[in-house]
Amino acid sequence: MKGQLPSTASLQCFIAAVEHGNVTRAAEQLCLTQSAVSRQIKQLEDLLGRPLFERVRQRLVLTQAGARFHQQISPVLDLLAQAVEEFRLYRPGESLVLGIEPALAGHWLLPQLPAFTDQFPDISIHLMTDIHKLYQRHPGCDLLVLFGRGDWPGYQVDYLMGDELVAVASPALVAKAGPVSGAEDLKRYPLLHHKSPESSSETWWRAHGMVDSAIRQMPGQRLENFPLLLQAALQGMGVAILPWYFVADRIGAGDLVQLGQRLACEGGYYLLSEADTLASSGAEAFREWMVSLVKKT
Repeated sequence: MKGQLPSTASLQCFIAAVEHGNVTRAAEQLCLTQSAVSRQIKQLEDLLGRPLFERVRQRLVLTQAGARFHQQISPVLDLLAQAVEEFRLYRPGESLVLGIEPALAGHWLLPQLPAFTDQFPDISIHLMTDIHKLYQRHPGCDLLVLFGRGDWPGYQVDYLMGDELVAVASPALVAKAGPVSGAEDLKRYPLLHHKSPESSSETWWRAHGMVDSAIRQMPGQRLENFPLLLQAALQGMGVAILPWYFVADRIGAGDLVQLGQRLACEGGYYLLSEADTLASSGAEAFREWMVSLVKKT
């Protein structure tokens, strides 16, 4: 930057003197003494090398040089004041961690999340999708989407949606193993089991009258997450029990065949948040968006 710049104090005194045409009133506005204002204006004139005011009948009147300087410096000071005010009001963007099952995140939330980021560009959403940590209830998240019956003391709980399970298999496997009229017919098929604290396959078989000990003894591969179960079913490796939202598009496309009726689960998906978390405007905005989202669907 070339040249010596005047102090902001001298510029403030200069502008106030222009506005009031009087050192006394300028001093009152700035909460300074008259001598302090006069001294600042004198320092500015010395820096610029020419007088900025002349006295006419006890008033300060701009000289030609003073008028030109005022015309040039006023918009600069306005920009400076605007920048200071904007920076004073600026708050860094918030970052939230949402705990959610990976399948629900990939097939339900992520396709709709751009609408939230468009509306709230300063709020970053990070997803924690480790399902084992998720159901430990203390995964270090600001908000949680959990499957259950809504009984989580100490949390603000918002119902999002119910869940349905469906048995699916590849068209080739169905052609080979034959039609299905009920859950018992599925036992003719190779089975794929969901190995998880909230196991979809255990929920399915339990609803069809089997006890846990018998379910654990059933033959078949056991896979830890829905994407693996989906891929195994697509490859014709067996029947998978998966959420309807996760496979509806695959069934519609003819990649998978629905076997039997869908099973409505007793629980549902809920959004959990703590009061301290909702004190954050970003967390409350995301909560309201999530609740409004499911009302539209």
